Formats: sequence, structure tokens, C-alpha cells
Amino acid sequence: MKTKKISEFATLQSGLVLNRREARFEEETEVIYNRLNLRSLNEYGEIKSENLDFFPSKSLLDDPFLTQKGDVVVKLSAPLFPTVIEESNINLVIPSQLAVIRIFDQKVIPEYVRYYLSTDGVSKYITSVEGGTVLHSIKINTLADLKIPIPTVEKQRLIVNIAQTNSKIEKLYKELVKQESKLATAKIQKFLGGKLQ
Repeated sequence: MKTKKISEFATLQSGLVLNRREARFEEETEVIYNRLNLRSLNEYGEIKSENLDFFPSKSLLDDPFLTQKGDVVVKLSAPLFPTVIEESNINLVIPSQLAVIRIFDQKVIPEYVRYYLSTDGVSKYITSVEGGTVLHSIKINTLADLKIPIPTVEKQRLIVNIAQTNSKIEKLYKELVKQESKLATAKIQKFLGGKLQ
């Protein structure tokens, strides 16, 4: 199967250094955006809208620093938590702790890239390239040089469907375990007279 570096099918760039464009006072604010942050991306490739921040800007921001449909946004630290931007999450400010991957090759679908970047193999690759630890910031070039196997678009879609189904099942199991734990704690508290000691 053919492999390609990410830089061969997409552009990559880090987000905006916020303090360069952030309005410090209300009177210098031209526009207020919603802004991504490290807490707003999760392991399932979702944006947690309740964790978005506000960003008062001195001026309108350029498109490269705002999310667009089909972008793959990743953290520049481990875990990457790659996330594909949907229509409902466009025009969010991308801060410098995140990178955006914009795919220009029609034979590569964003959801497939998101899936591949979330695999253990990618984490191990990044750890090895970045010197054995990923606690520090990941370089854009490390991501740009990452080689990804590129199957046909049909196979990419099939892989994405399998991965999304698995992700939904995993999420449901985690929620079930959480609810069972709450139920067990409540039962124990009842036996102890209402208080957990």
C-alpha cells in the first residue's frame, strides 16, 4: 500500500499566538470569537463546546487561524486528540498549542487522517522522534514528516465507519461503568446509614 507524508497531501500550521491579537480592553475589541483550547478536544475526536473560551480580538482574524470544515485539528502535545471540524464548529480561533491540518488531496479524507493520528503507532512514532518523551511540545515538522498508508477512498471510508462504530461502543461502555460505579457507591452509602466513611 502506498504511504505519503502528511505534507504531501495537506498543509500544516500551528495556531495563533493569542497575545499578539488579543484585545486587553473592551474599547479595543473589534470582534469576539470562540476559541479552542486543550480542554475542548477529547479522545473521541469531538469538540466539547462547553469548554470553548471567548477571545476578544483587536481585529478580524485571517482564515488560516480559524477552523474550516474538514480541518483536522490536533494538540501539539500528547495525546494528540485529533478532531475533524464539522460545519457546526467553523470559525473557532486555533491557538498556538494546537495545529491544523488542511487536506488538499481529494484522495485522502479528513476522518481517515483523524483516525490514523489517534492510533498507538503514531504516539510511539512521535515519542521516538521527539526524543523519548512527548511531555513537551510536538514540532510541526514531526507531524509533516509522518508517513500514513493511503488506501483507496472506499477503504478509507470503511475504516472510518469501523473506527467510529468502535468509538461509540467504547464511549457507551465507559458511561455504563461510570453509572454502575455511582450505583454501587449509593448502595454502600445506604448500608452505612447514608454516609460514606
